[in-house]
Amino acid sequence: MSALLEVRGLEVGIQGLPILRGVDMEVYPGEILGVVGETGAGKSMTARSVLDLLPAGASVSFRSCTFDGQDFVPPKARQAARGKRIGFVPQRPRGSLNPVFRVGKQLSDTLRRLRDTGRREAKRAALELLRSVRITDPERVYKSFPHELSGGMCQRVCIAIALAGEPDLIIADEPTTGLDVTIQAEILRLLGELIAERNAAGMLITHDLGVVADVCDRVAVMYAGRVVNLGPTTEIYREALHPYANQLVSIATSLDSGGAPQEIPGRVPNPGDDLAACAFAPRCFRADSSCFETEPPLTENQGQSAFCHHPITSAKVGP
Repeated sequence: MSALLEVRGLEVGIQGLPILRGVDMEVYPGEILGVVGETGAGKSMTARSVLDLLPAGASVSFRSCTFDGQDFVPPKARQAARGKRIGFVPQRPRGSLNPVFRVGKQLSDTLRRLRDTGRREAKRAALELLRSVRITDPERVYKSFPHELSGGMCQRVCIAIALAGEPDLIIADEPTTGLDVTIQAEILRLLGELIAERNAAGMLITHDLGVVADVCDRVAVMYAGRVVNLGPTTEIYREALHPYANQLVSIATSLDSGGAPQEIPGRVPNPGDDLAACAFAPRCFRADSSCFETEPPLTENQGQSAFCHHPITSAKVGP
C-alpha cells in the first residue's frame, strides 16, 4: 500500500537554529500514526511543516514530500490542502475558537468556504457535523459562544471544524491538553472512531506514549528533531528498539500500573546545543564512545526501525 503522506529529510530552522534535523515518516490510508516525544522533540513543528503553518522567519526544506502521490514540497500545494485534504485539531480548543463569534457562525463560515455552499445548506451541514462528534444538543451548541461551553465541548467543535472539508488526513496536535482524564479518553476514542468511519488517516501528536496504546496503529518516537524509532504500536510496547523509546514505554507502563516511573536522567537538548553523534547519548544507559563520535546506523527488526548503535534486543525494559 502506498503512503498517503510521505515525508523525507524534513529540515526546519528558526533564526539559524536547527529545530528539525532530517525527519522521515509516512502515514498510510486507514491508519493512525502516533508522534511521541518530550517537549522540544519537534512533534508539533513537524505537523506545522506539513501544513505550511511555520512561524515567520522559519526556513524549511524537504528531501522529498508527497501527498496522495503528488509533490507536496511547494508551499502552495500544502496551503491548498489545509482544511480540504488535511484537517487540523488544535492543542488548546478554547483559545482556537474566536470568542466574539458564536460557534455556529464559525463552523458555518468554514463550511461555506470549503464546500462553496449557501447559508442554509451550511447551517444544515454544521448541525450534522455537531451531531457526528457526539454532541447531543447541536442546536444549543450552534448558538453558543465558546466561553459558554466546557473545554471538552470546545474540542468537539474544533474536531467538527477539522472535518468540515471532508479531509483524507486529520492531524491532532496534543488534542487533550488541559482536559480532565475522563474527557481525554472520550476525545481520543471519538477521534479514533471518526477517522475509522471516514476511512481517513490520522496523525496524533502527544508527549505521552501511554495515550497512543489504544488509538494508534504505529508510533514515531521523536528526539531532538529526529524520528529515532518507528514501528507498530504493539511492537514498540512489547520491545522498543531505541533506548529512548524503551524508557518512554517503561514510564507509560509504570503509570498505567500505578507504580512510580523512573525518570530519564538529564534534559532534552535545546536548539543550538552541541549534540553528540547520537543526540540521546548523554542520557542513555547503553551509550559508549561510539554513540558520541559516530552517527548511529539504521537498525530494523520486527517491523521497527531505529537509529541506534546499541538497540534493545532483550525482553528487559529500562536500564
